[in-house]
Amino acid sequence: MTLKATFNTAVQGMNAQSQHLSNISTNIANVNTNAYKVQRTSFQTLLNHVTPVSQNSFFTAQTVDTREVDRQGIITTTNRVLDLAIDGRGFFVTNTNSDGTGEWRYTRDGALLGQSVELTTDTDANNQTDQGALLVSGSGGYVFGWAADENGNFVTENNLNALVPISINSDSVFPSRATTSIALQANVSAEPSGRQSVGLPFIDANGVSRTLTLGFNATTSATWTLDASSEDTNFQPVPVSITPPTVEFSPTGRLAQPSNGQLAVTINDATGPQVVTVDISGVTQFSDNGALTVHNITQDGYIEGRLIQTYFDSTGTLYGSYSNQGRRALFKLPIATFAAPNSLEAKSGNTFTRTPEAGELKLNNLNSNPNVAEVIVGSLETSNVDLADQFTKMIVTQRAYSSSATVLRTADEMTQQARDLKR
Repeated sequence: MTLKATFNTAVQGMNAQSQHLSNISTNIANVNTNAYKVQRTSFQTLLNHVTPVSQNSFFTAQTVDTREVDRQGIITTTNRVLDLAIDGRGFFVTNTNSDGTGEWRYTRDGALLGQSVELTTDTDANNQTDQGALLVSGSGGYVFGWAADENGNFVTENNLNALVPISINSDSVFPSRATTSIALQANVSAEPSGRQSVGLPFIDANGVSRTLTLGFNATTSATWTLDASSEDTNFQPVPVSITPPTVEFSPTGRLAQPSNGQLAVTINDATGPQVVTVDISGVTQFSDNGALTVHNITQDGYIEGRLIQTYFDSTGTLYGSYSNQGRRALFKLPIATFAAPNSLEAKSGNTFTRTPEAGELKLNNLNSNPNVAEVIVGSLETSNVDLADQFTKMIVTQRAYSSSATVLRTADEMTQQARDLKR
């Protein structure tokens, strides 16, 4: 190798170490960046040709940068409901535009935020468009997912076109449900004095809370005749029928008839009949003070509810909780995976885009693919930078750079000596 080649080798060595130091400084600067993936510098030999003659060829060094995207960072607890960490493989899916026409980007930074937006719907029928929030990532990308149907079910296609921006509709309502069954747990006195009754709350077909009054009238020591009544929203009586009209208790005070413990009650409203099954299998006849004692009443209807809270679960499903105790799934986060995630192209904001080298995109539903990952709610993934390792590499890089500089300086001195030989 000639002195000229030595100059080239030394300069390229210094350039390579400079690149290494640049990556080290970037890693150290992002040690506290959520889900940042360390950039690793590798060195390879590079064959240079001064002339076409092979004996004048020489080797130097070049750098190859790779990002350790597939290495998990430590997960720390934040207790913030919109902080999500992926424990396992994959990325959240975002787009630079809220309508999905921008660039698709993938990130593991789950520090999500709500961006206020006026929606195009009028869910509560108040002649005003709904108010809500679009979920965005820390880099400002809009978070996309699968939308649930009205029953809370998902069609999870492996297709970016099947995704929609995740929005939280603050005006969302949970529709009312008419009561179809009521369960009564009570005790009628074995020493009755006249009629004993209990008010059973129910929800009618219009979502209004009303009361069904069930009366017990003793005919013998163990037999009771039943009656039922109700009023409409204008407090006017409505016809009510009940089958069977009598009940019997065993000598031990347990319900004997009807044997299945079920009463069929039909409330004949102006809007049509409403049939309610009343379960009285929990009604007993024990000695008491002459009054009916209620232990518990449950029914399966509910009035219309307003959205009061949203939350994610470990499968990335976003649920809404409503004021009527209702709950339903709203959206589901797909977890995007690639065959070679380290080959993704890094973008600003701690995001990545797909490259041909990374392989095909797969959108995973964690309910059907639980081995891919788990979403940890109220937590964030920290960077996978090992600070001690970076400082160690910095020292080695500094020495290598200094050594290349020494080679360059020595070659320069030798060149000067060769030049001075002509004098």
